[in-house]
Amino acid sequence: MSQQQCVVFDLDDTLLSTDSFARFLTHLLRRSPARLALVALTAPAWLTLGARRTSRLHAERIVVWAATVGLHPTCFQELMCGFAAEHAGPGGGRRIDLALARLHEHRAAGDRVVIATGCAQPLALALCDALGLEDVEVVASAFTAHRWRLPHAVPARGQAKVHALLAAGVELPVEHAYSDNLTDLPLLRAARTAHLVRPRARELPALLEALGEDVEVLR
Repeated sequence: MSQQQCVVFDLDDTLLSTDSFARFLTHLLRRSPARLALVALTAPAWLTLGARRTSRLHAERIVVWAATVGLHPTCFQELMCGFAAEHAGPGGGRRIDLALARLHEHRAAGDRVVIATGCAQPLALALCDALGLEDVEVVASAFTAHRWRLPHAVPARGQAKVHALLAAGVELPVEHAYSDNLTDLPLLRAARTAHLVRPRARELPALLEALGEDVEVLR
């Protein structure tokens, strides 16, 4: 009997176009002029922190706090699920069909499919539900929103995504990995076969140099 293959897909700009969590925050801010004003008032802090890689996470936490402060956890979850249903639903226009079709081909073949994303875990799970992938394994950035305090976050981006996969029991190398950008180069290198989904033109030469000219590019 052949061994089950493990296949990893990124989420944002691979299965869904755009940064989903950033769009969710924008959705929250558009609903509340007061929160939008709070983001503006805290801009000197998060812009300064965001300019340095070592403090970028702190900048992101401040922006998320400003967009969510005071929201009851139940309300926050309802808003998140509502956004996910619209953003990733059939009528949202954000689905990347060629990558989703490939994902379903792997599932039909009996492969173990894992979605590994830098998106916050609660939103990633809601988005996968909206995509009809509620039974697919999801490895995402740890995230806990607090009503008044800064949120807790542990990103799963770059090399940290590979560590998160290992912590979730995924053995490396995986058979296939699908992503779109240079940030996921550690993941793509941790696969026997790498696939690029609609990569940005300015990043494609560097990706091909790192991965080899024979890498599959899905457009």
